[in-house]
Amino acid sequence: MSLTLIVTGMHRSGTSLVASFIQAIGVNLGERFFPSDALNLKGYFEDLDFLEFQREVLKNSCRSEEIGWHDWGWTTSEFLDYSKFSQYKETAKELIKSRQDYGEIWGWKDPRTTLMLDFWHQLLPEVKYLFVYRYPWDVLNSIVRPNSLVFADRPDYALKAWAFYNRHLLKFYREHSEQSILVNVSTIIEQPERLVKLLKSKLDWQIPDSDWEAKFKQIYDWRMFTNLPWQSSVVKHIYNKYSECFSLLTQLEAAADLPDNFSLELAGLTEVTHTQVTTTSADVLESETEFTNEENSEIAVSVVIPCYNQGEFILEAISSVESCQEAVYEIVIVNDGSTEPLTKKVLQYLKDNGYWVIDQSNQGLARARNKGISKARGRYILPLDSDNQIRPEYLTKSIEILDKFPEIGVVYGDVQLFDRRKDILPVPDFDINKLAMGNYIDACAVLRKQVWLDCGGYDDKIPDKLGYEDWDLWLGAAAKGWKFYHIPEVMFDYRVREDSMVSLCRIPENHEKLVRYISTKHLDIYKSNFANILAQKDAALLRERLRSEDMEFRLQKAQAAWEEAREELEQIQAAWTSAEAQVKQIQTAWESAEAEVKKVQAFGEISHQELHQIQTAWEAAQKELRLTHSEWEKAESQVQKIQTEWQKSQEQTQKIQTEWEKAQVVGKESQAQVQRIQTAWEEAQEQLRQTNAQWQESQSQTTEIHTQWEQAQLEIKKIHEEWEKSQSQLQQTHLAWEQAQEQTRLIHAAWEESQAQTKLIYAEWEKVQLQLQQSQVQLQQMQGEWQQTQAELRNTQAELQEARRIISQAKSGIFVKIKQALLRLK
Repeated sequence: MSLTLIVTGMHRSGTSLVASFIQAIGVNLGERFFPSDALNLKGYFEDLDFLEFQREVLKNSCRSEEIGWHDWGWTTSEFLDYSKFSQYKETAKELIKSRQDYGEIWGWKDPRTTLMLDFWHQLLPEVKYLFVYRYPWDVLNSIVRPNSLVFADRPDYALKAWAFYNRHLLKFYREHSEQSILVNVSTIIEQPERLVKLLKSKLDWQIPDSDWEAKFKQIYDWRMFTNLPWQSSVVKHIYNKYSECFSLLTQLEAAADLPDNFSLELAGLTEVTHTQVTTTSADVLESETEFTNEENSEIAVSVVIPCYNQGEFILEAISSVESCQEAVYEIVIVNDGSTEPLTKKVLQYLKDNGYWVIDQSNQGLARARNKGISKARGRYILPLDSDNQIRPEYLTKSIEILDKFPEIGVVYGDVQLFDRRKDILPVPDFDINKLAMGNYIDACAVLRKQVWLDCGGYDDKIPDKLGYEDWDLWLGAAAKGWKFYHIPEVMFDYRVREDSMVSLCRIPENHEKLVRYISTKHLDIYKSNFANILAQKDAALLRERLRSEDMEFRLQKAQAAWEEAREELEQIQAAWTSAEAQVKQIQTAWESAEAEVKKVQAFGEISHQELHQIQTAWEAAQKELRLTHSEWEKAESQVQKIQTEWQKSQEQTQKIQTEWEKAQVVGKESQAQVQRIQTAWEEAQEQLRQTNAQWQESQSQTTEIHTQWEQAQLEIKKIHEEWEKSQSQLQQTHLAWEQAQEQTRLIHAAWEESQAQTKLIYAEWEKVQLQLQQSQVQLQQMQGEWQQTQAELRNTQAELQEARRIISQAKSGIFVKIKQALLRLK
């Protein structure tokens, strides 16, 4: 027997899950489906031909001027002109004919069919129907959370659309129950075998026994169906304000082939007072109903990350969340109207990779967090700024605490600073008086979604959107009686940036506005704790004043140390100038010594030439024994001149040696002076280190004073005048600190200049030392040459003595010959 099966029901009621199962076990629902997306990764299984056809019919049958979702056939008046359906009968017949050719079992799935059941039944009187319904609170969440439809602004419209669709469904089912199946999707999920049995028994469909179970397990994904428990406060809210939904739900459960056996008693709703509300603020309903999971939710924590032009950081924030290995969280990213190109690219990349990104126009941090939390499915919330990071154990430890202690509403931990600073900041345990004086619990805390609901969300009416939304929320939570739990471990990392929003809150005028607004809003807390707050504030001011005085004293000490360091630097500069002069003297002495050495070398060359001439003359005298007495006297005179010149040369050599010794002494003194300069430089460097340490200490003290100053701003009007005086003192202290910082920078620059000059002195000293070494080598060479010259002179003296002896002998022989010649003449 031929079988045509239509699967339909209200949007977001689980029809896609049922259709995928029906397709898997043998019904051809089409070949060209509406594409899957991030909201339904498994696919919608909606034939595009039937989808586009029914869209056109419903749009043209609604009143276009009315508010609603015309594509779904619903407007606020719920008017639908059914008479227009007949205009599309021929087109519908062509669609049916094109599909009947596919095979024996065929059909389609589209929630819009719910409003056109009578139309299709006239064309296909033998068709079978599978109707799916779901609880209104789960449909509400599924519609509002992911869509930027009209329902996101008016969640009550989603409940009305649910009732509109299910009234059509129930009416048609009652008229054609013999060929229809009506099922609660929760029962199908829990007991799919009951659906299979019903398809076999009521619709006479032959389904293989061994096949369907494995296919259903493959198709079903628990993450696509997160249901609220019946005892949820959201269920109670809908029952209290929209009781007509429960009336219709009771009728559906009574008529269904597969109900879920819902009852008001089991949901604990029998004592709830009914108050019919016809109009509800979108913000109020959204804050009260758009929350998907409580105690029994599979997703424990929703990490909500607002992002406004911080695309360079958000991937690190997401990575820190994903470092938690347990599947207990979801990530909700809210794009608060980012305009920066890089941020837009990063957010698009996240969308393309399946991350849940909610876009909205720029509305500020409070509304961005509220939007993300309202869409979140977790029973607990962790707000995380896009430039910060968390530790992986933050989620699991917080879940354990919140699950164990229902009276605890907020869990927070210590913080590690990073980027510009690296400090670890231990956060105090909860103290309402301390919290009233100033916020010390960061927004990055894990809180129950009920806390957020009780406080009405983050306050978006804070003056000029300057900040402190988290402080306001914590005060509100404390006023509602929620407990706070402090984990004494580093749970998240806070990026320190100059352009942080916190800097706006620290401007005195802005801070005054914020404190006045928050203290007025939570006046009951300040009234009931006035004495404690005043006492702690006064003590804080006193501590601040004492620290300010201590800081001033430390700054004076730092200034005195800086003066001493400056004097030391001046002494170093004077010593360097003196050393430079001495180096110049050494250089002058070395140049003089070099000139003397050149003179000695020149004289040595001259002496060598003269000795060579003497040797030549002696050889000539040896050959010419007949020299006359006058020639001998000339030779003897020449020898005496040579001896005189040699003595002069020896005296000059002695002078050169004396000058070299003096130069060596001066070099040693210069080396000692350079050593003294180096020692003085090291002492100045140590003094600078001490000054830098004192400056760092003063910077730390200034940070502490600034923190205390921020806390002191929270004092009520009676001590405001005292706070202004303290502020003035802090400004003076900060100015003195900036002056000290500038002075320290000057010291550091002077020290670097001194270091450079010392390096130049050391380089010049090394050059002088090298030149002295070269001069010493040259003097040693000169000494060698001098010793050689002396040896040659001694040889020359010996030769001269020998020449004298020969000349003497020659003279004697000549005289004898002359006497003999005279005797012969006589």
